Amino acid sequence: MSSIQKSSTLNNEPTLSASEFDKKLLKFVKDFCSPFEDMRKCLADVRIAATVEKETKGQDLPLWPLDTCYVTQQCVIDLYNNASVGAKLAGDPSLLNDESLLLDMLIEPTILGGCFAWDKVRNIVHVNNKQLDNSLLDCSCASLAKLPQWAICFNTIENNIFLDDRPVAGVIFYRNFNHKHPLELLGFTPSENNALDGETAAPFNLLNSILIFHDGKIVLGPHLALSNSCSVKISLENNGKDIKDFAEVMELSKVLTNEDIIHMGNSYAKEAYSIFTLLAYLLKNLDKLKNEKGEKVSFAPNPEPIKTKQGYRLFGSDRISSYYID
Repeated sequence: MSSIQKSSTLNNEPTLSASEFDKKLLKFVKDFCSPFEDMRKCLADVRIAATVEKETKGQDLPLWPLDTCYVTQQCVIDLYNNASVGAKLAGDPSLLNDESLLLDMLIEPTILGGCFAWDKVRNIVHVNNKQLDNSLLDCSCASLAKLPQWAICFNTIENNIFLDDRPVAGVIFYRNFNHKHPLELLGFTPSENNALDGETAAPFNLLNSILIFHDGKIVLGPHLALSNSCSVKISLENNGKDIKDFAEVMELSKVLTNEDIIHMGNSYAKEAYSIFTLLAYLLKNLDKLKNEKGEKVSFAPNPEPIKTKQGYRLFGSDRISSYYID
């Protein structure tokens, strides 16, 4: 899991009421995205072009699952790298050989892609503190692909989810769909097709999680390859094994003991289970969602482009939509 720069502090104490969490989470994400306002507007234009202006500036855009993805991750990466990374390289071209910069070219826009998608729908799901059974993850990987909205945020303050012994305050899930594999930026040329049935070709097709901590740190959390033919549980377990293999390839044994490497892989799987069981539980119980008053509710449709005097605009939610589930 990889980190991005800090935003404003979400909360100084690991306790927060549901309504206060909603307010602080929205402020937190808005503050985090504020340096990238031009990028946010450009992504809305990309969405409009792909859905409305197909015969004009949208005609050359690659297709993607328009009902489940806000935009392709490639759009986010390109916009981010043209602005943020381009400015850094203009000042010092030698940075192109800096491994940390190359990772930033993938990691930071990946996190921003999820934040921008969530900012358009602004939902928060509150799940009562309960021990969810890992058997929820015996479902197929593809079954988690159809999110009710482009991104789903969970309040996890009371769910005892930890990363590196720090409590996780919130989790955002979203589809990370690409017509190119991001590693092509680093010189790799993957050729596999990981598209789901009925969707366009996708060498990169993940369900990503973004973890938000109280102190204002945002990190990429566990991910799920949606095209895997095995169950969610086995796929996440295999990700943990991949971490061990990666540690061996990178010769981390020079700085870590074998026990440390095993612990890394096992901890990843444990953390991934606790996070993805929340989503699996929600998708299985969408008909049981309630609002703060206990009334039955459901997720609103994703926003659609609206024609205005200034052309088409993509208006998202202007307030938080809170959902509660026992």
